[in-house]
Amino acid sequence: MTEHYDLLVIGAGNAGLAAANTARAAGWRVAVAESRDVGGTCPLRGCVPKKVLVAAAEALDVISRAGQHGIATGPATLDWAALMARKTSFVEGVPQEFERSLTSRGIDLLRGQARFVGEDTVEVGGTVVTARHVVVAVGSKPRSLGLEGEALMITSDAFLELPERPARAVFLGGGVISMEFAHVLARAGTKVTVVELAPRVLPQFDELLVADLVRVGDGLGIETVTGATTKRVERRGDALALVAEVGGVERVFEADTVLNAVGRVPSFEGLDLGKAGITLERGRPSLDASMRSRENPRVWFAGDALPGTPQLSPVATWEGGTVGYNLLHPDAPKTLRYDAVSACVYTLPTLATVGESEAAAIARGLDVEVLDRDMASWRSTRTYAERAARSRVLVERGTGKVLGASILGHGAAEIIHVFALAIAHGINVDGLKATHFAYPTFSSDIRYMI
Repeated sequence: MTEHYDLLVIGAGNAGLAAANTARAAGWRVAVAESRDVGGTCPLRGCVPKKVLVAAAEALDVISRAGQHGIATGPATLDWAALMARKTSFVEGVPQEFERSLTSRGIDLLRGQARFVGEDTVEVGGTVVTARHVVVAVGSKPRSLGLEGEALMITSDAFLELPERPARAVFLGGGVISMEFAHVLARAGTKVTVVELAPRVLPQFDELLVADLVRVGDGLGIETVTGATTKRVERRGDALALVAEVGGVERVFEADTVLNAVGRVPSFEGLDLGKAGITLERGRPSLDASMRSRENPRVWFAGDALPGTPQLSPVATWEGGTVGYNLLHPDAPKTLRYDAVSACVYTLPTLATVGESEAAAIARGLDVEVLDRDMASWRSTRTYAERAARSRVLVERGTGKVLGASILGHGAAEIIHVFALAIAHGINVDGLKATHFAYPTFSSDIRYMI
């Protein structure tokens, strides 16, 4: 017998669960289809377990600076197996908690790979269901490279399950995942190389702050190679080798582990979107501003399945909840603005950003200035014996309107939210300066950043 629902959500991650819970709270009959553990990337194989590793690297970093505080310590060593066990403790039982949450709300959980067999019909693990609406919230997966020897590389999922810390590691791709894991391993004693095709790593972040971060990495022994065209990955005895062309010269980077971190793409494989009347143009569905398919208005997209939006956990939750709202209010749908979305790279020091770039603002015809502050000599930085700190705040001349901000240093991941608030609610430079922050804190430095 075919089951019928008001809403079928494909994917039980942040976006899917937010959409499902919103619709169910309004009394809709809802089902969620999931082929993996319930919870999605962030709590199971992304943000949460990664941050446990970052916390360990931060502890090693603090110990390395203990002498500057008058504290004598011996060399600190990392027990990788113990760290992995601690990481696992943050993940164990989480899928079951999500499942209980779904069932307690009266949401049906359908196990198996979902695939469309019609415009409003989906087969899930052999069960056929129909729905008035379908939300595609399948998340993302590492991008396939079509590279010779690609099977020899691991992904971030496998990295978070490594039984032993590699003595040498090569990261292909200079994005967030590579930089964060590179800092974790380097502080634990691994020889790390980051290989990037583009002229620089972290291209979505401020170029000058990224250069400062790379210099910190240099001091840790992280080799950053840019402008590299990777040819293949191969075995060489007990080691792996990534072969690339750099400046017209072939270079070989040997390692015990090579990680594919060139980005992520939506997990559309196996969905048979064509059966729903949905075509992909360069891997992207055609959607309206409310995240609804233009080709099949029964189908909506959210989270990492949305083209061109930040692949961030809170953004996925926001998008999923907004799709849920739009399902309930089709005549007055909400649209999202992403200019106040903060993003962080959890290296040490942390790099954080929000808002638009100087180039984007100028392209909009705005008269802007960048307030560039080297904070390395500031009392707040020296108090914690930090190696580098810098801020760059983009403001509109005349109005003092905050358009963007980038921060490198201790506390950056928290301070950035003040600038996000300013962008979202129109608080200009004068408004920030008039705000009284506790002193001495990193937040109290904001008045000097602007």
